[in-house]
Amino acid sequence: MVRILVEDLGISEDDLRPDASLNDAGLDSLALAELAELLGVHLGDDVLNKASTIAALNTLIEQQLASQEQR
Repeated sequence: MVRILVEDLGISEDDLRPDASLNDAGLDSLALAELAELLGVHLGDDVLNKASTIAALNTLIEQQLASQEQR
C-alpha cells in the first residue's frame, strides 16, 4: 500500500505514519478511490468515517483482501 501511495499517488512517505490522519497524509476521497482501484478492493463511500488513520485504512484494506481470498 505504501508503495502505491508514494509512487502512484504522489503521497510523501514522511506523511504515512501509522497514526497520521488520512487528511494529514493528503488522502482525500478521490485519492482513496484511486487507491482502492489500484489495489482491487472496495472501500465504500464511508471509508473516511471508518478509517481515520493510515493504520486503520491499512486494516480495512487487509480485511477486504482477506475477504476476497475466501471467495
